[in-house]
Amino acid sequence: MTAPATTGRPAALPTDQLPPLAAPRPAAPLEVVTVLMANGLRVVAARSATVPLVELRLLVPFDGGPAPLGATAELLAATLLGGTREHGRAALDDRLADIGAQLTARVDPERMVLAGSASADGLPRLLDVLADCLTEPAFAPQDVAEQRDRLRQRIDAARRMPKNTVREALLRRCYGDHPLSRETPESALLAPLDADAVRRLARERLVPRGATLVVVGCAEPQRTADLVCGALARWRSERTVTAAAAPAPVDGGDLDFLPRPGARQAQVRLAATALPRTDARYEALLVANLVLGGYFSSRLVAELRENLGYVYHAQSTIEERAAGSALTVIGFDTDTRTAAAALRAARDELTRIADTAPPTDEEVIAARSYAVGITALSWSGQSGLAHLLLTLASAGLDHTWLPGHLHRLRTVTPDAVRAAAAHHLAPHHFTGVLAGAPDTLLPELETLGGIRPPT
Repeated sequence: MTAPATTGRPAALPTDQLPPLAAPRPAAPLEVVTVLMANGLRVVAARSATVPLVELRLLVPFDGGPAPLGATAELLAATLLGGTREHGRAALDDRLADIGAQLTARVDPERMVLAGSASADGLPRLLDVLADCLTEPAFAPQDVAEQRDRLRQRIDAARRMPKNTVREALLRRCYGDHPLSRETPESALLAPLDADAVRRLARERLVPRGATLVVVGCAEPQRTADLVCGALARWRSERTVTAAAAPAPVDGGDLDFLPRPGARQAQVRLAATALPRTDARYEALLVANLVLGGYFSSRLVAELRENLGYVYHAQSTIEERAAGSALTVIGFDTDTRTAAAALRAARDELTRIADTAPPTDEEVIAARSYAVGITALSWSGQSGLAHLLLTLASAGLDHTWLPGHLHRLRTVTPDAVRAAAAHHLAPHHFTGVLAGAPDTLLPELETLGGIRPPT
């Protein structure tokens, strides 16, 4: 009798026979030095000896202000690294390429961030380039005009993408006229801008006092901090950064309907006020959100994808803002014909997790373990650690918050998670946007309820 074919791999054990997970190993303490320079710049130097590279992040709080100011800020980010008094754009790129480095700038309604990386021995050159761009930016009229035209084209193209138009509508629904609702400026606002407008904004807002520079590398942190202080001592201003004001809390309510005639897919975005990292209940809500839709074993994925087949992907994330606010955002795309049913199922899951079927002990343990693991993984590399330290700086925290955060994640109780779900994930806390073809969706909205038809 012929033996059955085998793959050469042992058969998988049943789930109830798998050995328990080993206890997580304690994370090694971070080596961090923090220095406040005479010009008001806070320098955070951390050691991560994983690879002989260095990661740099400069955060300048940047109030988006009225819409024209936000447009000028976008143009500033596009032209800041376009050359200095002594080096044009190509020469600046060559200086970075010589050390395998890169440097980028981006801005949002709350901050400007310059991000760079280089080989470990290239840090002095990277800092010199950064200092030149901050103290002697060229803002050549021809370069500003070219970047303005490119930026207008990119914005116009982005606004034609459904995910961006729905995102914009969601932010308007949550924040009204607050600068946070304007992640992308109107391209028409860029048309009158010139080099003088960009130069004036840089002089007024791009200043060191109140800014934070994070550098993560394999060198001893004090030596790294000394290099930074030496290179950026010439970046000076009597001004202080202008931070964004906190928006009003997001109130739950009806969803806005965003008509997209002829669209085959519908987009659903729901949002509610969440807790910032500084709140003692943050870890409990973080775990509750994972149970809801924060990872692959979540309820939204199980119901909307696996059970009903309405979506390819559904997720719930906590978005933190530098101004101290935070949002829980639920998002998924689905066929227009199943959008109403999918939205109803998502609302049912919110009711279940907040009331009729709160997170079980098993769900909390699984989500808690995932949170601990992914958090430790996120700052195991230099880039992830630099990003995390920058995020903490935005929230007014530093690296000393991390050990306590991991401890609170490991020890958060199921009762605390259930309380967080009840207080923050109930459906009446959420508002949002439903976008899709009106001829298909509008007949469904009358029976669905909670949707404001287009005016």
